Amino acid sequence: SDMSTNAEAQEEETEVLISIYGSDPNFKQIGSGNFQYRVGEVGQSKSFLVEIRWPESYPEDLPELNLDGFYNSHLSVSTKKSIITALLLEADALLGSPMTYSLFEYARDNVDELITEESATEEQETNETVKTQEASSIRTKKVKKEVLSKAAKRRQADRLNTDGELPRGWNWVDIIKHLSKTGSS
Repeated sequence: SDMSTNAEAQEEETEVLISIYGSDPNFKQIGSGNFQYRVGEVGQSKSFLVEIRWPESYPEDLPELNLDGFYNSHLSVSTKKSIITALLLEADALLGSPMTYSLFEYARDNVDELITEESATEEQETNETVKTQEASSIRTKKVKKEVLSKAAKRRQADRLNTDGELPRGWNWVDIIKHLSKTGSS
């Protein structure tokens, strides 16, 4: 009798999933009790395809999760394992009730956390370069701002004076005098 209740539950859940994801291009029903959902943008590293297969005893038993599709070839084995572990923990908490929607949504909401390890290994180098570039551009901005501050101008002028060169703005006074003359005439 449990089997028939599970079968009814599965039928109901299938209808619900189709009504929710019907127009979502990321969702695909592959067969009876077999669904795929693509998380993230195609071609992005933070994207993966999760396949959920229901055993006859689902939802009393956990669904089978599969991340071995070609779409996930950019993911390391350890990342796939950690995604599946996270999803199974989630599924475990929902055992006995329809959970496929919750699992797909969990994957969607947590894609950044689920694929962090990936960025930490394979994308380490590119991330580092970006960080260094950002840091140096921030540094340049700070320096530029400093140059504009009065104190910096003063420091700069002092430096030039010690080198025996004319300080910056030595002729400003003349220009201002000249402007005031032409202005008043």
